[in-house]
Amino acid sequence: MGDEFMYTPSVYTQKPEKKPDDRSDYAAKNSADYWATAVSENPLNRLRLLDAKLARPGVDVESIKARAGELIREIGAAKVLGDPDCVGLVRQLFGQRGVDRLKERASA
Repeated sequence: MGDEFMYTPSVYTQKPEKKPDDRSDYAAKNSADYWATAVSENPLNRLRLLDAKLARPGVDVESIKARAGELIREIGAAKVLGDPDCVGLVRQLFGQRGVDRLKERASA
């Protein structure tokens, strides 16, 4: 034995200091700024925001469903059907029957 001084230690005795990561703070702020301007520019963006909120864990689906119904009636069936993201939201919340009802309203 006695060879403990021949080798350099393979594990740091003192951990290097980890710098705080500002990228996540920047991303959250950037996303909030984007949605703040996007929802005021285009009513379809309000539906896209609901779709983004629906992806969060622990969200109240019933409140999103009610608000999405209001926005769909406000925007109109033809415009909602013209946006694939909004059609996906309708399908997720109301099922294929909801999409079929939108198609009926758009054709009338």
